[in-house]
Amino acid sequence: MTKEIDYVLGDALPEPGTAIEVADGVRWVRMPLPFALNHVNLYLIDDGDGWVLVDCGLGDDTTRELWTRVLETQLDGRPITQVIVTHYHPDHMGNCSWMLEHSEAELWMTRSEWLSARAIRLDDTQELLDGIVAFYRKTGLSAADVADMRTLGNSYRRMVGPIPLTFHRLAPDTVLEIGGRRWTVVIGSGHSPEHACLYCPEAGLMIGGDFLLPRISPNISVWWNEPDGNPLQDYMRFLDSLDPIADDTLILPSHDRPYRGVKPRALDLSAHHDRRLDLTLQVCAVPSTAIDVMNAMFQRKMDAHQVRFAVGESLAHLNLLIDQGRMSRQLGEDGAWHYLAV
Repeated sequence: MTKEIDYVLGDALPEPGTAIEVADGVRWVRMPLPFALNHVNLYLIDDGDGWVLVDCGLGDDTTRELWTRVLETQLDGRPITQVIVTHYHPDHMGNCSWMLEHSEAELWMTRSEWLSARAIRLDDTQELLDGIVAFYRKTGLSAADVADMRTLGNSYRRMVGPIPLTFHRLAPDTVLEIGGRRWTVVIGSGHSPEHACLYCPEAGLMIGGDFLLPRISPNISVWWNEPDGNPLQDYMRFLDSLDPIADDTLILPSHDRPYRGVKPRALDLSAHHDRRLDLTLQVCAVPSTAIDVMNAMFQRKMDAHQVRFAVGESLAHLNLLIDQGRMSRQLGEDGAWHYLAV
């Protein structure tokens, strides 16, 4: 599949605190992240008298120092007038409140993403911690690993500034005119509740957020607030919906590098999850926990942060198979769910 991906700028990357032109009227900023996925891509769209920013980076001092440099030196003396957040995750939403304070911008995002950000950012209760522990006990995690999940707690609050009280809503029928060009909002679910991509057929551009990464699959996880959710089904439906996107569209992803080849990439992402579904069925030929599935999927040493995502991925595949009638589930005497392929 990789031979069908065209990285249009080769190995070129923006230096910290700089912006490079990735397409006519679009500049690319790259901010560091303090975990395994070590960067996030942010994009500035020329809107004449100002700039529209897509995503804000993490809410930490490093990001703010670099943004200060970008605002002062990379925008041709013009302000950021609109901020679009593709989804609520910390590396996209984290620095939003700071950006609004340091610009003339208004916030645009989908309703479910704003509500998710508000709810999670404000929740600092014992009830939440107890709910997290109860959820992970049922996955089959060891007592020590469950304790790590409690310690991680609501890490969102540590990476994200206050969520703005007001926003402008992006919806499936929203069309934004930016710099004299029309950008259509393309909404999907799976990685997050109501993730927004921006597609401009006239310019042959799509800002894909985390949905269309060129080398890895976005994390598709089940979380404690919706333990019986089926996010993988939602994500596969999004991939199936990409037929109207032109084959030569330049995809601007939130991680890795801009590329062309959206159709083969969508097929490869679907095939990746099909293989993992097959693996899940193989593991569950005998009664198995979500952790048994996780260990088969991720055969490497992981820290607590990575384990949390890996458990969620395993549950996403299990829940899809349950909804399809290909997997059964029973609560064992050990307090964990045990899964058996049907």
